[in-house]
Amino acid sequence: MDCILRSCAANPDIDWLLLTDNPSRKNFPPNVRTHEINFQQLRDLLSKKLGFTVNLSRRDRLPVFKPALGICFEELLDGYDFWGYCDLDMIFGDLRKFLREEILAAHEKILCRGHLTLFRNVERVNRYFMLDCPGVPGYREIFQSGKPFQFDEWHGINLIFRYHNLPQFHDEFIVDVATPTNYKITRFEGIAIRNHPQQVFYWHKGKIFHAYPNTDAGINDDEYAYIHFQKRSLPAPSFDPFAVNGFLITPDGFFPYNREPLTLADFARYNSTRWRPLPELLRAVRHSLLCRLGVVDPDRAP
Repeated sequence: MDCILRSCAANPDIDWLLLTDNPSRKNFPPNVRTHEINFQQLRDLLSKKLGFTVNLSRRDRLPVFKPALGICFEELLDGYDFWGYCDLDMIFGDLRKFLREEILAAHEKILCRGHLTLFRNVERVNRYFMLDCPGVPGYREIFQSGKPFQFDEWHGINLIFRYHNLPQFHDEFIVDVATPTNYKITRFEGIAIRNHPQQVFYWHKGKIFHAYPNTDAGINDDEYAYIHFQKRSLPAPSFDPFAVNGFLITPDGFFPYNREPLTLADFARYNSTRWRPLPELLRAVRHSLLCRLGVVDPDRAP
């Protein structure tokens, strides 16, 4: 969380609002504020704002409701030109370098992934998720059924915008790290970027970089808006992210990094694949069995 907050602090003209039932932490950057709300209160608020009782029985159902949060928390969003939702398994780079003014001016919806999507903050746009679209169940059915559905991106809100020809921007300038297997710890590979046999990702002075050796024995650094390392449990850093210029983002966690030269040994260390520790393997086997029995949702991390 400290690494995430450090990356938020480096985007001072963007505000983050954390919905939380854990008031213990107090030291947040100036552009990160919290709104204390517990699970039952959130369920009640969604039901009140939408006008019907929603089915929010488990925390892994929360992403289904992301497109409705603009209505749910409209008072907290008053005065903002755009609002959006994001995940917390990600490190942000220089967002405004990529979210340029001409892009914001021309589109009602920016980006297409559930881990970061923005909407123009007007009532008309905030209610677009209520529009009908062939092949997409109605929002009331989705919110009341209790069934898993990817309403916050490709199979839901993105199709609604496309069907109604609403201006949305979905060029991708992100690193969406491929999901690891349940049994092995894999290296970081971006889903929609060009990967290299040896590569690392890092945050440095507010920017996200993808570093890899070039043919002249040097290092190339490609910049991206953010990195999303989904379904990975990474240990807390052993250093203070606010006291360093940068840090590596690796399958083994975070390490201080100030753009020192990377050796072949460094690249080899962060590009290996190995078996998970025994407790994680046992948990993965149990999760697989429960999925086959229909007890848990296969999309849930073990």
